[in-house]
Amino acid sequence: MENDRLMRWSRRLRRLLWLAAALLIGAALLRWFAGGDVRAWLPPTLAAEAPRAPLAASLRIAGFCLELLPVAAALYALTALHRICSAYVAGRLFGPEMALLYRAFGKGLLLLGAANGAYTTLVSVLFALSRDAKRLSIPVGLSTADLCLLVVGAAVMMLGFVMEEAHRIERDNAQIV
Repeated sequence: MENDRLMRWSRRLRRLLWLAAALLIGAALLRWFAGGDVRAWLPPTLAAEAPRAPLAASLRIAGFCLELLPVAAALYALTALHRICSAYVAGRLFGPEMALLYRAFGKGLLLLGAANGAYTTLVSVLFALSRDAKRLSIPVGLSTADLCLLVVGAAVMMLGFVMEEAHRIERDNAQIV
């Protein structure tokens, strides 16, 4: 009975993951190519640094290319989670494959946390260079959400290592009996 519920939730989550991936890509395109004022689509920290004038096409393309850093990391994490759900739907709950998938998902979350921090810094640099400022101020840091992604990513990777060790112990015990 519990496996049926897990399979149903895994199927639902797989569909939701496809929607999330499409929204990520759509939001990145909208942010940099829709409308005249890019500030309306940016997070508040970046919107405050964005030029008031409409961005040139070259800046929009550069901003979109920078946005691909966190989008790629998020898609990597979503793909790993999709593969975990697919394994659950197929009835594979434990084993070395699942340990690798959990580690990949954790790695994706770690990459996403780092990519978000890098994205914010690099877009700030892009905006600062577009203003021709005499003094260049570049904020560097991680948000609370980025730090949470790093911590949760590390915890999920640890779960993958624990699953791998549990599978190794199970395999060793099977050889003894």
